[in-house]
Amino acid sequence: MIWVTWRQHRTQAIACLALLGAVAIFALAVGTWMRMSFRADGLPACLAASGGAGCPAVLTSFVHRFDNNIAMYINVPLIAIPGLLGIFAGAPLLGRELERGTWRLAWSQTVPRTRWLVTKLGLLTGGLIVFGAAVTALMTWFHQPLDQVTARVQPGMSNTEGLTFTASLLCAFGLGVLAGLLLRNVIGALVVAYLAWEVPSTVVVLLSGPINIPAPAVMRIPCRAGCPGASTVSVPPVTGHLGDFVLGITRSAGELVVTYLPASRFWTIQLIGGGLYLAVAVAALGTAVWLLHRRTT
Repeated sequence: MIWVTWRQHRTQAIACLALLGAVAIFALAVGTWMRMSFRADGLPACLAASGGAGCPAVLTSFVHRFDNNIAMYINVPLIAIPGLLGIFAGAPLLGRELERGTWRLAWSQTVPRTRWLVTKLGLLTGGLIVFGAAVTALMTWFHQPLDQVTARVQPGMSNTEGLTFTASLLCAFGLGVLAGLLLRNVIGALVVAYLAWEVPSTVVVLLSGPINIPAPAVMRIPCRAGCPGASTVSVPPVTGHLGDFVLGITRSAGELVVTYLPASRFWTIQLIGGGLYLAVAVAALGTAVWLLHRRTT
């Protein structure tokens, strides 16, 4: 089974290795440059002495140079990669067998079809977890200087750290497997699975944006002079705490009413988003195993 799985899915495995290599080259090259600039700008001493309050101009320049202009070249593609890679690994697993009719040979051997599917799912899921963990480790190292001076809970950075990336990858894979079984057509399964993956992805984005679960914190700041320069993109943030993700600012009776996500909620947000992805993945894969066990025609 291991040899057959490798033969049938080696294209996806090679694509994962190539993609991981590209991410590693970018992360190591730019991450090293970022660390050199971080030290050259004197940010470690400033953060240690004043928490960033003593060098707002240097902080702003560093964040704009790397977070707003360079990091997006890797953060943006990595938002879509879990969905694309997951469905390309999952959709052919059953869809190709059913589309070509090779299931008649594959499932008439000494290995029962349920064991055949569970074994392949175990091997592919393990490989995807290793790939996701490797990308997450690289991106966590890459973002480490930015995590000290920007909001780690903001979309983009939080999508490639913690649990979200790997969980999103498994979600797309599970939906791809189920779509391949139901549609019996690889191309159709790819399209349907990607559209289905967009649903939990949108929910996760909404949970960390307009819906805000958990609820954002609120801070009221006296502001007699109008607080010029206070905005959601202030660096340091208007809350005065590096790492907070400011969602909105309103002025009321001489005060700034600031709604924000504290940096301390990073893992809470990761567990909610990652848990949603994993729940969808388990439901999709469990349904596929159950359906395959019940019928093959």
